[in-house]
Amino acid sequence: MRPISIRFKLTAWYVLVFSVVLACFCFSIYVILEKKLLDSVDRRLQTMAELISKTELCLVPNFLPPDFERRLNRIFGTRPVGKFVRVLDFSGEIGSRTDNLDEDQIPVNKDLVREVIARGEIIYETQYPLGRDMPIRFINFPVKSFNSKNVRGVVQVGTSLEFVRESMRNLLIVFFALGPSLLFVAAAVGFFLAGKALKPIREIARTARHITVNNLQERITVPVARDDIGQLATTINGMLDRLSLSFQKITQFTTDASHELRTPLTIMRGELEIALRGERSSEEYQETLGSSLEEVERMSKIVNDLLFLSKSDMGQEELHSDPVDLRALLLNLLPYFKLLAEEHRLELESSLAEVNSIYGDQLKLRQMVINLLSNAIRYTPAGGHVNLGLKNLDDGVEIMVADTGIGIPEEAVPRIFDRFYRADKARSRQFGGSGLGLSIVKWIVDAHHGVIKVDSVVGEGSVFRVFLPGGLPVNGEQKPFLVETAQR
Repeated sequence: MRPISIRFKLTAWYVLVFSVVLACFCFSIYVILEKKLLDSVDRRLQTMAELISKTELCLVPNFLPPDFERRLNRIFGTRPVGKFVRVLDFSGEIGSRTDNLDEDQIPVNKDLVREVIARGEIIYETQYPLGRDMPIRFINFPVKSFNSKNVRGVVQVGTSLEFVRESMRNLLIVFFALGPSLLFVAAAVGFFLAGKALKPIREIARTARHITVNNLQERITVPVARDDIGQLATTINGMLDRLSLSFQKITQFTTDASHELRTPLTIMRGELEIALRGERSSEEYQETLGSSLEEVERMSKIVNDLLFLSKSDMGQEELHSDPVDLRALLLNLLPYFKLLAEEHRLELESSLAEVNSIYGDQLKLRQMVINLLSNAIRYTPAGGHVNLGLKNLDDGVEIMVADTGIGIPEEAVPRIFDRFYRADKARSRQFGGSGLGLSIVKWIVDAHHGVIKVDSVVGEGSVFRVFLPGGLPVNGEQKPFLVETAQR
């Protein structure tokens, strides 16, 4: 089944709303016009009844003038065509009436007459003559004495509502004749306007269909008017920017990861092929196996680091929130790194102040410090210095790792936390490392809501400063600031 288009839905809703509005409008016109016509009829009936009540027709004893019709003709100048007149006494009995008013067809509503006499007010009524479906509108007009307010009788003047009914019938015919035409016009206009309004969306869809992984640089044209369509186009372009950046990172990451894994495999293959070409001494075989083991360990570290970063990207890397004594953690690492520094003929110095405990994942923080110190020792030539510092700040603590190593070019500093990025690829491979250490450091710092800053000068060294916020006491207890699973 073919899906219904938005254009058709908008047109249908437009026609539906227009139909409801048109129906309400026609109903209002019908009700208002009917009321206006009835009011006009009532005013004419009141004028006639009031005129009759002031003539001698209502002053003749017992309301029995012998020439009622002739007197009416003299009052109005002509016989009132289509009008029914009768004069009722105090008891509701007919005193005089026109010939066209048959009491058998239109009986007197004596209860209503008594109410008019009792209240002394005009009351209108609509009656249906016996055997006829055309209603007659009557006015019951009280006749009062000249010298008092007492009601002496009632003048009834009536007229057929055939004109009103015919007018209303003709109005309905007009409504039903014009209604479908108006709905058709409304549908055509709605379809046109919906198409015009949706044209930019169709252009967006057409452009989006042609954007593939091979041309992610293409963008949707943003309309000049900053309306909802413009916001949609801007949002999609922003999404395409992020997708393009993600594809670039994925492509670069795949290339770098393949290169990093291919290098140790190539070395291992070359060494093993050489070992198999002829007889070798046990010492030579041990040397070959030892070298191969180093490359295996290097590949294993790359894979483990990649697994860590992959789990962290998906929010699956578990992050605990426990009190951590950073000074004790750093003191525990110092002996190992002092030995490592001595092997590289470096001097490792430390300045570890007493600091407040923070909340965090002790193992992750330990890994962060190990990566920073390892990098500092790895990239510092013999005879250099590495410094490890720890101090309190107003709202947290700061860990500082400084070295007098080769330094980082200024233009490379913003990218050193990218995966597999190396400022000097040739020299970096000489020093070893997977190219993922600082990426892991950055993730750990972010997961602890911290900040890491780098100051470096080529040939003079680098300084890494990590700020970690402290936990605040809540009801006498320390409140962890980390969630159980970190999201990047």
